[in-house]
Amino acid sequence: MRNIVIRLACAFSAALAASNAYAQQEVNLTVAAGQALRALPPLALLSEWWVPEVTKRAQAVNIKINWKEAYAGSLLKPTMVLEGTRDGITDVGFEPTIFHPDKLPLEQVSFVTPFTTSDVVLVGKALEHLHRTIPEYTAQYDKYNVVRLAGSSYDSYELFTTTPVKTFEDLKGKKIATAGAALQWLRGTPAAPVQSNMMLYYNSAKTGVIDGFIIFPSAVKGMKYPEAAPNLTVVGFGAQYAAALLVNKNSWAKLPPALQKIMRETAVEWGAKADAMMQSLGDDGIKATPGFPNGQVFRFDRKEQQKWASAMPNIAKEWAERLDKQGLPGSKALAAYMAEVRKAGVSPVRDWDKN
Repeated sequence: MRNIVIRLACAFSAALAASNAYAQQEVNLTVAAGQALRALPPLALLSEWWVPEVTKRAQAVNIKINWKEAYAGSLLKPTMVLEGTRDGITDVGFEPTIFHPDKLPLEQVSFVTPFTTSDVVLVGKALEHLHRTIPEYTAQYDKYNVVRLAGSSYDSYELFTTTPVKTFEDLKGKKIATAGAALQWLRGTPAAPVQSNMMLYYNSAKTGVIDGFIIFPSAVKGMKYPEAAPNLTVVGFGAQYAAALLVNKNSWAKLPPALQKIMRETAVEWGAKADAMMQSLGDDGIKATPGFPNGQVFRFDRKEQQKWASAMPNIAKEWAERLDKQGLPGSKALAAYMAEVRKAGVSPVRDWDKN
């Protein structure tokens, strides 16, 4: 009798242990962005695909996630998501890296190498390679108490103008607006650079304040830019790495390892999907331009691209040397990025790492 009781007790204990082992875990996560979903397709994909996909895969390993989604600056304003994620105001943050050339300097490599490639997917893969192989890329985020899960890129920036620009010389005397690091692309050209942003381009061109602007064509359908500047010149400035998906380190450390794995894997998938989507949307924007009144599309051949690229100072080497002096591997990152592009069979218009 005593043996039967002992066996029953052991069986009960084993069953209880198994029950506890398979008890569903609950995790609360907040994801935030300063932009509206409709403004940035990769952000919309984050909400529409990544969040549900993480939820689905987590459920398969008995983890329930209670999400709180806060976009359009409802929790953190644009440019403040890096700091907000660092401080734990949100667990997960979507932050355009182009907002932080001072805090995330190594992430700017594609912006200082224009005319390299218009392949969005290739740019994304090249940046992921840099993150895997150059420790300082991770260290940038360590300083801000965040884990970078993945990134996303934008389609090639191009030129919209109120009157046609068919050659490099046609830029003479034109006031061309753009934002941030892209302003450097106008150095050495006969155009007059104007600091602005994508929310101002339409009205500024419509009222004659500027003669044109540089922006990604994927924005055409949403922003109706050809109504104000109907001439699109496909200059080929190139696809640009633009944003990162971040997680607060303290929040990350509390997550079950199985969920960490799921979030990493799905984030990489999200980045790849976002890049492919932006390539398609950019192509669609170019095709849509002639559908606007007076809309026209012109394309620079390689000779015209070379005129523009060679007129510029070597902004990539300037950037690399500046970072080298700060103790960061600027030259190493530049060489590695250009090598990855060439490895894919691309012949850049200008070899920024060499001349």
